[in-house]
Amino acid sequence: MPVHEISNLPVTPRAPAATDRSFASLAQWMRRNLFQDITSTLITVFVGLILLWQIPPALDWLVFSAVFSGEGRQACTADAACWIPIFEYFNVFVYGPYPAEQEWRVNVAFLLGLLAFPLLFSRRMPRSLVLAYAALLPVALWLLLKGGGFLEVMPSTVFGGLMLTFFLGTIAMCLSLPVSVLLALGRQSKLPIIRWICVIYIEFVRAVPLLTFLFMASLMLQIFLPGGMEIDRLLRILAVMIFVSAAYKAEILRGAIQALPKGQFEASYAMGCGYWKTIFFIIMPQALRNSVPALINNFIGLFKETTLVMIVGLLELVGTIRAVFQYLEWIGLDVEGLIVVSFTFFVICFSIAQYGAHLERGIEASRH
Repeated sequence: MPVHEISNLPVTPRAPAATDRSFASLAQWMRRNLFQDITSTLITVFVGLILLWQIPPALDWLVFSAVFSGEGRQACTADAACWIPIFEYFNVFVYGPYPAEQEWRVNVAFLLGLLAFPLLFSRRMPRSLVLAYAALLPVALWLLLKGGGFLEVMPSTVFGGLMLTFFLGTIAMCLSLPVSVLLALGRQSKLPIIRWICVIYIEFVRAVPLLTFLFMASLMLQIFLPGGMEIDRLLRILAVMIFVSAAYKAEILRGAIQALPKGQFEASYAMGCGYWKTIFFIIMPQALRNSVPALINNFIGLFKETTLVMIVGLLELVGTIRAVFQYLEWIGLDVEGLIVVSFTFFVICFSIAQYGAHLERGIEASRH
């Protein structure tokens, strides 16, 4: 019973603790984390000297002496970064060969993807709305970018650059999780046929490299289809990424389910709940909470694995940048392109990791 109902007195909410941002608190933090003993002090000093030695010339090469504009390769200098091709081909890096008059569709798709982050981080947003948005996002991205209905249908050859990386990574992340739930439940099924089908599928997928499946989907699958039948190559690649990633997630979820006490099932059955109610209202919520770190790690790995589609002829961000720097004029400036790729993937993967940390903090707070 709430306190105010017992005492009949209004309850004044406790003021949040003030954060001490003084110099003394900073010194205390440094003493506790950087200079706690002789070993940590030596490591701190050593790392600090390396940073002081490397950061100034790196900043000078990247920013202060770098060339950001000019006419062709002759405007670049040998001892500084040359960002001219990055700005010159910026639209190619972002949109690939997507038609210029249809780029608004890519912009709307990016906006829908970015909108997912405030929804995911918000604690006031109903979870049902967030789940519905995550379920509908792949459909919206496919209709926007691939086309259909009142939108012009785009061939797979116009997909490239950051747009293709975003398209593959987002849809694969959203759809691989529900598939993995079904696989994890199927592997624990009491029906031998379902259980062995799931076991064989998971073990086979985990034993074969993703690149092999990409080659099979891109080159060999079409050979075994009936004459005149053709499956869109982008759809084949996307299906491979979804079902391969789902096999790894299924093992993560299976371990989380097995870690739950057996009494959870028995108590649920004793209260009259059937199998599906027990799974989806009692078991899976706990299993998903316990497997958040491993799932987030898998999501990050999946997003980085989108670069492998370059091998089968789809030029995502890495492939597009490599293609641009193969031009005779820009040969030898690969470092600038790799820096752009690294920074882009860092921002995306760091954002996913921060969402995972946000989920873990919420889970820890709900346990107290």
